[in-house]
Amino acid sequence: MGFERCVGLADTVRTLWNADTCPEHLLPWLAWALSVDVWDSYWSDESKRNTIRESINIHRHKGTVGAVKRALAAAGYGDATVIEHFGRDFHNGEHLRNAAINRAKADHWAEYRVTLVRPITIEQAAQVRLILKKVAPARCHLKVLDFTQALNLHNNTIYRNGAYTRGTA
Repeated sequence: MGFERCVGLADTVRTLWNADTCPEHLLPWLAWALSVDVWDSYWSDESKRNTIRESINIHRHKGTVGAVKRALAAAGYGDATVIEHFGRDFHNGEHLRNAAINRAKADHWAEYRVTLVRPITIEQAAQVRLILKKVAPARCHLKVLDFTQALNLHNNTIYRNGAYTRGTA
């Protein structure tokens, strides 16, 4: 094998190991090589590449709120809000009783809530739960998966076919 051919091979290999330059049909193999926890062939090309790009950082910081947010954003679910210790600071004398704060029973110390900016289907909610199971601390349990943006209007143009929920998934 000549030197020129080896140089060309090195450039090809360098292309394959880069999420930005890898051919789309080889992205699942690159994801596998970089230990991407959750992969969906139906994701957009950009979501696939983001997930691969973020894989090493997610693995470095697994078990942290930052890793959870990074994994959800990379998979195309946007900015997520992770709420830990819900209800712990409601009865400490610092808050007025003006109905601005939900005074529900406090969550268990190992429970957390996730709020997504955009609505998701029931199938996507299952995928988000799988991502959370792989990235969140093993000792913690998801209590609520919610989204803030309204999905559908009550204007008789959509049907209740079981693909969407009414706000929580």
